[in-house]
Amino acid sequence: MASRLAFDAALSAGNTAVVELAGDISAMAYMATTSPDQPSRMLIVTLDDGWNVTLRAREDVDALRVGDRVAAIATVQRAATTTTTLVVERWAWAWDLPPREDDEPPTDPAASPAPPVPVPAAPTAPGTQPETSATLTFPADAIAAWQAWVLEHNSRLSAQQAENIVRWVLEYAAQYDVNHKLIFALIKWESWFDPNCVSHSGARGLCQLMPGTARYLGVDPRNVQQNIQGGVRYLAEQLATYSDRPNAERVVLALACYNAGPNAVKRAGHRVPSIAETQRYVRKVTTTFRELHEAGMP
Repeated sequence: MASRLAFDAALSAGNTAVVELAGDISAMAYMATTSPDQPSRMLIVTLDDGWNVTLRAREDVDALRVGDRVAAIATVQRAATTTTTLVVERWAWAWDLPPREDDEPPTDPAASPAPPVPVPAAPTAPGTQPETSATLTFPADAIAAWQAWVLEHNSRLSAQQAENIVRWVLEYAAQYDVNHKLIFALIKWESWFDPNCVSHSGARGLCQLMPGTARYLGVDPRNVQQNIQGGVRYLAEQLATYSDRPNAERVVLALACYNAGPNAVKRAGHRVPSIAETQRYVRKVTTTFRELHEAGMP
């Protein structure tokens, strides 16, 4: 169920109705309870038509994060006051569910030859692919140098997969006007160049895109090429937010936004938030970025 009409139909089934739903988590909160057996979590799930559903849940939902797409089975509990409460009985990340027969399997372009690298262009609209008819030529030795660097960090990749990753990083760094060394540094600390990396919070792929972020960007995070495109574009947007700052500060704040979210950086007064993970992340990525420059990587 992903719409209000389907939700209303399910609720009309009676006092013991069981509701199945799928949507994006838009808010989470703890709730005071009078009994340890009572659900102590609240979730607000936004269905595909934009309607919000409030759910009660137990501690097992603590693995979820705002922005995750979740599928859940909830029981309907009606009180004498006609108040209706939905209590989550079981849940799963939506991407862990088996695909429907009419779903197309995700593509993994890392198994096929890489496309040519286009001339830098204005950012495209979400969900669209960049033009590839014009090409920007990179020296073969530059591609080989980056290919070797990527393989140093993930030797399980084939040579072709590593080359494809390099070409896509160069392609989208050029398109969105981001220093490609910064993108390589970011991917190192996001996933160590593992295309199948999935974090405990559900972030996916080389650039560790959260499901909600991937939908906003119009990309499939399971698709290697689109994952890189989405990651580069998202970092470019954060860099643009702080375009009035000195370059070093701009990079630091953009990386903080990438890791902790733009709102966390705003709440911190447009500074790196006092979040240990974010502060470590910014230090690691900027250190690698500087090392790549000092090493003379092309």
